[in-house]
Amino acid sequence: MDFRRYAAAIAAFATALYLAMLIAALGVLSLLLERDVIDDPDAGAFAGPVACAVATAVVFTGLLVRALRRPVDRRGRDRGHEVAIGTALLLALGSYVGYAAGAGIVVGVSNPYRFLPFLVEQLIGPFAAAAGILSLVVVLLEMIVLASRREQRGRPRWPWEKRDD
Repeated sequence: MDFRRYAAAIAAFATALYLAMLIAALGVLSLLLERDVIDDPDAGAFAGPVACAVATAVVFTGLLVRALRRPVDRRGRDRGHEVAIGTALLLALGSYVGYAAGAGIVVGVSNPYRFLPFLVEQLIGPFAAAAGILSLVVVLLEMIVLASRREQRGRPRWPWEKRDD
């Protein structure tokens, strides 16, 4: 149970990192491309925050589910977490589509006929792609951190705390 708490905390910190990196990347892309992140006048002020919230929720849910599951082999022995590239790609795809769908839902509430064109416009744009790419990077980093603690038990320790007593 101790490792699950540790893994859940790492998932929460990785999600906070993802959200911070997403907001920064969207701002930098907006400046470099000289266009607004959500440049549709029908979108309103909530489309961008809702898109970021949905993409972040996808990442957090995926990381938390993975953190709370403790893999075992056929004999029931603990296998520890491993780097799963397929899971990372699936979460990246989910955050990519979630970003576009979150913004599309906000537009679809005011005008249902604009939902699909707006969704396609977001999916082919650079901002949803940034959400997916950043998700892939952060999820892989989180998996590497968890896999590096495979043999350790208990809380993380500083090098000077690791005495062979």
